[in-house]
Amino acid sequence: MRPNHVTVVGMLLTVAAGVAVACGRAHWRPLAIGLLIGAGACDLLDGAMANVGRLRTCFGAILDSVNDRIGDAALFLGAAFYFALHPDEPDEPANLTLALLAALGLLWAFLTSYLRTRATEEGAEAYGGFWQRGERVVTMLLGIAFLHLATAVWILGIFPLATVAHRLWRARRTCPQADGSPGTTPRDDEPRRLLGLVLFRWRRGTVPFDIQAGATVALLVLLDMPPVDPLRRFVEWLVGA
Repeated sequence: MRPNHVTVVGMLLTVAAGVAVACGRAHWRPLAIGLLIGAGACDLLDGAMANVGRLRTCFGAILDSVNDRIGDAALFLGAAFYFALHPDEPDEPANLTLALLAALGLLWAFLTSYLRTRATEEGAEAYGGFWQRGERVVTMLLGIAFLHLATAVWILGIFPLATVAHRLWRARRTCPQADGSPGTTPRDDEPRRLLGLVLFRWRRGTVPFDIQAGATVALLVLLDMPPVDPLRRFVEWLVGA
C-alpha cells in the first residue's frame, strides 16, 4: 500500500463512522468509536509512510486535504441526521437546535481550513487557533464514547467560531505585508490581552492550550446536555404569532 491508499481508507472509515452516528441504533456507539480510532490511525500512518519512504507528493497533500473535508462532512452531517430523525425515539420531534448546531460545526470546520488555504494563496497567514481538525475529531469521539453527543455538538457548534475569527485576525494583520505595505511586525500578528483570550492563540504544547483541552474533556465527560430545543420553540412561536 502507498500513502494515498491509506488516506482513502481513513476517509472511508470516517464516512462509515458518520453513517453509524446517523443511524443511531443500539450498536452505533462502539461501532463509531472503533471506526474513528481506525481512521485516526490511518491519518497518522499516511504521513509517516510518506516521510519515511520519501513518497510525499503534491497530489498526496491535495488528496489528504480533500479527504479530511469529506470526513468532517460525514461526522457533522451524521450528527445532524441523528438529531433530526431520532431513530431511537420515534415519538419525539426532531431537535432543530442540535441539528443546526451540527450544521454550524461543519461550517466552522470548512472555514477554518479554507481561511488558511486562501490566505496562503494571497501571501498572507491564517493559521493557529484551538479548534483544528484533531481537536474537533477528538471532541466528537469523546461525545460518542460517553453518550454525550449533544454536549459535543453544542461545543463544536459555538466555540470553533473563535478559531475562525482568530484566523481572520491573522489574515487581516498580515495582508498589508502581502500587498507590499509596511503592515505590522511579526510579534503584532497575534491578538493580545482580552482579545487574545477570546481569539485563542496558544499553540499545542503550551500550558493555556492544555488548560482549554482539559476543560473541554471535562465538559464532555461530566456534562450531559438536556435535549432542549429553543429553536423549535422560536419557530413554533413565530408560526403561531
